[in-house]
Amino acid sequence: MKISDIKIAVARKHLSGVGKVSAGNVQSCKMALLLDAGDEDSVSSFLQFFQELGLREEEVSIVVCKEKPGKNDIFEYSFISLKDFGWNGKLTASSSAFLQAEYDVLISFTASENKMADFLVSVTRSRLKVGRKKEDENGIFDLNISADLLKPEVFIAELKKYLKILKRQPNE
Repeated sequence: MKISDIKIAVARKHLSGVGKVSAGNVQSCKMALLLDAGDEDSVSSFLQFFQELGLREEEVSIVVCKEKPGKNDIFEYSFISLKDFGWNGKLTASSSAFLQAEYDVLISFTASENKMADFLVSVTRSRLKVGRKKEDENGIFDLNISADLLKPEVFIAELKKYLKILKRQPNE
């Protein structure tokens, strides 16, 4: 077991007291998007999707996640890495704000082997968790959409279909 796995396990245990979100008290729609570092190109497709849904900027959280931050990485959006979690499971202010918020839909458009994204999905409070894993052995997603990382448009088109079926779109 690697040290990073231990750190994630301690943080997961620390955050396990956070309750599940009930679907009963929805007042406005909030969405969160998790992306891999270096995958900022797909952001424009998701921003267009959020605009089509009629979401305002404050109703959307975009987070770039990876296990180890680079020394000169500069991101336009929030960034969460292992450095945001202490050995006792305590969080930095930026990661705490993301994890304490409640979302209607959490979208993880990340590579299959991104442990940090899997951790964030498992502890984030959301009514619907959508991912692109072909095999979800941990059962962290409510909905899995099989799509290539290089084709976010395919993922978004499928997500729109499911949101219509689930009647989760805020402007319908």
